Amino acid sequence: MGSAVTALRALEAVAARQPMGVSELARRLDISKPAAQRALRTLADEQWIQRSEQQPGRWVLTVKVLGVSDRIGQELGLREAARPAMAELVRITGEATHLSVLDGVDVVTIDEIESTEVLRIHWPIGTRARAYAAANGKAMLAALPEDQLANHLPDELDAFTENTITNVGELRRELAEIRRRGYAVQRGELRTDVASIAAYICAQAGQPVASLSIFMPIQRFPADGPTALGRLVTEAAAKISAGLELRST
Repeated sequence: MGSAVTALRALEAVAARQPMGVSELARRLDISKPAAQRALRTLADEQWIQRSEQQPGRWVLTVKVLGVSDRIGQELGLREAARPAMAELVRITGEATHLSVLDGVDVVTIDEIESTEVLRIHWPIGTRARAYAAANGKAMLAALPEDQLANHLPDELDAFTENTITNVGELRRELAEIRRRGYAVQRGELRTDVASIAAYICAQAGQPVASLSIFMPIQRFPADGPTALGRLVTEAAAKISAGLELRST
């Protein structure tokens, strides 16, 4: 394995499990401790990671990563197109909104506008989650052509809570229901304290390029169900999709 590849894999590992120490990195990448130390030192020298203030023997990401994440979707004008609709959702609902994209079997948050409520869930830009357990992820999975779906599902569907769907057949039925109603719902499937409602965004020919969600503490999930919020997020995602189509013509 080349040193550049090792460093990149080390960066991914730190991002997924920070703060991370040398021994844990060596185990995760199946490399020697000296190789892990060299990879961490390379990333630190280039200011991608730094020592944790709370755990000095371990490493965390620096803000340099945000400079890269800011450019995600730039070729589509995705974040610029989404911002007005995201701000309007926050104004109407008071809840946070997240813009996310698929990355392999994960869904990654690339932009957010925080809730105006005092009680809120911290979910920073760059956060990854398994797509099948997140509303943003399920919204995009439901919109994928059948021949692409398998590329975004892990070999096994692990349970993150007792509400996580872990059966592929059940997940497929859930995706069919999402296609029918136009939005995805996640209520305690990823974390027991989180709920969200999401719709996919497309640029051309119906292909999903991102998704938009209303994100809230689970105790604020509407007692009368998600229909009203589902309509709001679906309409907002459609506005963003229309804006992206105009940009591409």
